[in-house]
Amino acid sequence: MINRKKALSLAIALTLLASGCALESKEEAAQRLNAGASKNNEGAGAVQTDAGKLTNIQFYVPSEKTNSLSVIDVPTGKVVGSVALSEAPSTVIFSSTMREAYAANMNSSSVSIINTQTLKVEKEVPVGPMPHGMALSPDNKTLYVAAVADQFVYLVDTKAGKEAGTIDLGTGAHTNYLVLFGDKLYVSDHENNKVYVVNVKTKQVELTIPTGKTPRAIKLSDDGKTLFVPCAGDGTLEIYNTADGKPQGKIADLKGATDVVVTEDGQTAVVTGMESSEVSFVDLKGNKVITKLTGLEGARHISFNRQQSKAYVTLSGTDQIAVIDTASKQAVERIKVGQTPHGIQLKALPGIGGSC
Repeated sequence: MINRKKALSLAIALTLLASGCALESKEEAAQRLNAGASKNNEGAGAVQTDAGKLTNIQFYVPSEKTNSLSVIDVPTGKVVGSVALSEAPSTVIFSSTMREAYAANMNSSSVSIINTQTLKVEKEVPVGPMPHGMALSPDNKTLYVAAVADQFVYLVDTKAGKEAGTIDLGTGAHTNYLVLFGDKLYVSDHENNKVYVVNVKTKQVELTIPTGKTPRAIKLSDDGKTLFVPCAGDGTLEIYNTADGKPQGKIADLKGATDVVVTEDGQTAVVTGMESSEVSFVDLKGNKVITKLTGLEGARHISFNRQQSKAYVTLSGTDQIAVIDTASKQAVERIKVGQTPHGIQLKALPGIGGSC
């Protein structure tokens, strides 16, 4: 009997893994079922919808014109939920538990705190003018928010749900996109052609890296040693050593370079171009563009699925997301979302097994 139970458990586990999605832990399952039972007993509603389950792997996509956030189920490619937001939402970021999402609303100068199980905005926090890029501390306590229209990075206390100070980058600075690694916060300045390296403990700029024209959505390598800077004004992807800020490489022929993702092996980058409506595959070892996809209207932000077999690109000139097969390097599908989709972020629980 024991062997039969073990075999059955193994078969179920293998089936779930074969489906390509994250599995649910025993603790998560208990919490979900208890929550559903409680709701049913109170007559308040049924168990959570699929869009609110923590085990589902999804993309969250804010749309500027419709002031909403679309929830896309990764395995099916269907929109399974939406959240009403404030004016002109741009980017979204998750807590490490995936229970909270934070959306920056540019025209409302605020950040929405979203419960990802109920798909409800629990609080709206005022910040600086035109909030854009965001980064969250590893302990989930502090949200760093770039405000395009001034010189400050705004700090949000996520537990209290209120602003908790600023980091001043200096007169004339303009914050745009952020990335955090350890105690270093990297901030792109698209108007002054710089990346500021800030010590978040001292709140002081420790290094300023001169870049090409109009640096946008900067990214770091997994080890934090390499900084990737798409420069829209020069049509380049620039690569820097984070230890000293020295340039390590530059790839040209990337008109309107906006965002970038890099494969786990460090061999390939995929770069979007908003003004050129292109997505380019870049050989990072050879410092050259190897494939270019055109006709992707206002290709803005990009995110891999967990297997890096697909890249999802927001087409800001439309109401769609383009799905790109990374093996064939072809756009294979479009998913309809809200008008003028901006950022895109994957919601997937780490360490529970499986991937999509």
